[in-house]
Amino acid sequence: MNTRRLLIAGTLLGAVGLSPLLGQGGPADPAPAGGLTALPQGAGQGPNLVENADFATQRSGELASWGLKLDGDLWAVVREGREGRSALRLDGAKSGSRVPSVEQGVMLEPGLYAIESWVKTRDVGADPRSGVRLCLDARPSANWWQCSPVARGTTDWAPLRVANIPVRERGRYKVWLGTYGSSQGTAWFDTVSLTAARKPPAEVYLLYPNFRGMLFDDRPQTVRAAVTANARGSRVRLSLVDEGSGQARVSRDWDASGSWTGELDATALPAGRYLLRTELVDAGGAASAAYPDYRIVKMPAKARERLATWYDEQNVVRFGGRPAFVLGIYTTSGYSNNRASYASGAGGWGTDRIAQAPINLLINYHLGRAPISALGTYLDELHSRGIRYLQTVNFYHQADGQYREIEYPAAKQGEDELNRWVARTLGAHPGLAGFYVMDEQAADKVPIVFRQYQALAAAAPGTVTYGVLGDGKEAQAPLWRDAMDVMGLDPYPIVESGGRNDLAMVGEWTRLGQDAVKRSRPVWMVLQYFPLTAAGGWPTESELRTMSWMAIVEGARGLLYWSYGERGLAWVKDPREREQKWAELVRITKEIKAIEPVLLAPDGAVVAKESSNGTVRSLGKITPDGARYLFAYNTKNTPVRVTWTLGEAAGETLDLATGRAGPRAEGTALTTELGPYGVARLRLR
Repeated sequence: MNTRRLLIAGTLLGAVGLSPLLGQGGPADPAPAGGLTALPQGAGQGPNLVENADFATQRSGELASWGLKLDGDLWAVVREGREGRSALRLDGAKSGSRVPSVEQGVMLEPGLYAIESWVKTRDVGADPRSGVRLCLDARPSANWWQCSPVARGTTDWAPLRVANIPVRERGRYKVWLGTYGSSQGTAWFDTVSLTAARKPPAEVYLLYPNFRGMLFDDRPQTVRAAVTANARGSRVRLSLVDEGSGQARVSRDWDASGSWTGELDATALPAGRYLLRTELVDAGGAASAAYPDYRIVKMPAKARERLATWYDEQNVVRFGGRPAFVLGIYTTSGYSNNRASYASGAGGWGTDRIAQAPINLLINYHLGRAPISALGTYLDELHSRGIRYLQTVNFYHQADGQYREIEYPAAKQGEDELNRWVARTLGAHPGLAGFYVMDEQAADKVPIVFRQYQALAAAAPGTVTYGVLGDGKEAQAPLWRDAMDVMGLDPYPIVESGGRNDLAMVGEWTRLGQDAVKRSRPVWMVLQYFPLTAAGGWPTESELRTMSWMAIVEGARGLLYWSYGERGLAWVKDPREREQKWAELVRITKEIKAIEPVLLAPDGAVVAKESSNGTVRSLGKITPDGARYLFAYNTKNTPVRVTWTLGEAAGETLDLATGRAGPRAEGTALTTELGPYGVARLRLR
């Protein structure tokens, strides 16, 4: 592909299936992207839950509520805080071999929390393994902790803060502060706070239409939204409002208490733009805005013909109009204007080799600022092999240090124009699936990524944005659901040798993603295809297969493997080992691809009940020919025997893993034994 063709196609993007739109709903040429129009404003924080938060109260030489003996040496309360207030001083030079810290237990309800303390340091050291920090610690009841950045060196008073910490279970937690790593220098802590985010009177999440608010006239016409409200005595009103005139075309009220799915029938509405508006209506009938609007764009089915990528109400992605189960891979490489260079790659490990597996999606995160001509060549090469591409744009923010290295002229006009320009330019290529927008970031980046999403979606409507959560931030997934089209999580459980790894982490994290988007958006999981630790090494073929099927059973509509490039396959020095590791992934992805039509079929109630009390997780599929499929896995590292009660009796079973007869069904009872983290793949007739 040449640059001229990219730019000419880009000039036509305003008509990409979205205009003209007729009827009511306001002007629609070009139509803006649908979806959430603005992020909700927080309702503020509640009171400080930390007792003796300013360290002012002491009893018999002990810091009240903290259980800390003040020796005046290692720990002391001094009048050296901000504005002459009390501060807790830690003298690291007096710690000896200890790693000094102090903590306070607190009872918390489920919700979002923030911890904060003002901190000053002197000669704490610049070693990355030293400093002081503040944490909310769930151990030992749960295996997580969220900590502030580490304060090092010599600094004046500055806040250490972590916001949006999700607490999912009621229980006892600890506010912790102290030394990180080696102890040196002096640190002062002035007032510690732990506060809960106040819940808004109403929260809304658009369930359908689920792809960028696009309501196609040949798909279901019921607009659905998940609503949670806590305003007793009031009502929640959902309306579809004509964006041009401001007139409500469809409305419905509910009591403002609890959680429910609100539905509005849009069948009678003509094509155009509408706003799903949420209002609180008091006892006197006065209405006030309760949540930002969602934009919904109703359009003819024919509009989809010009969308290179979209997904349907079953969260199945369509590449060039064809449904696909995503099998993706991350890689790294240089760039070229020669397709043969991409095909051969370094040492014969280019796209020729990648095409040995049924890969249909690729992320090359080294090419985020490559010349457009080289990207066009790369897109041509990938598209010729049936592989779509996600362009890495997760640093297209002026606050990111890499932004200044971007040489595209549009970057000089600011990040909004850069994102629009890249979306218009690359979005003209049918091989572009979309954009990789976020990798393991904390929720304080949601506003930045949401703003980028609006620019990308408006300029390239027939694409998706994809972001991945992990590295301790996976529980923040619900906060990200409106900032991207497709969510991913990257559980990497292989850290120890000898089968001591919690493979079920993959299933658990897949459920985190599904719960965050309420099963109304695709979840594409990122699986470990590299050695995270020397002790754990590479996943075995069996572990890689198990992790893949765990994600599928929990509803993942796609799998991406990290990584074919740096830190992964490209770093395997032994040629024979590298070939072996690649052959393992090729086999696994071919197994998945072989039953793609089954995986894309709607979920079915194959199992009525089971005997394991949730130890065995399962997924049922029913294909148009009447065949039933049962996929299941054991969440424990010990064997389990399970009996499924089927919805209908099965005359025969086939084990898809071996191609042989599976466990025999006795009427509607089907019993099998699954080994540690064992997987079952069965066809029932």
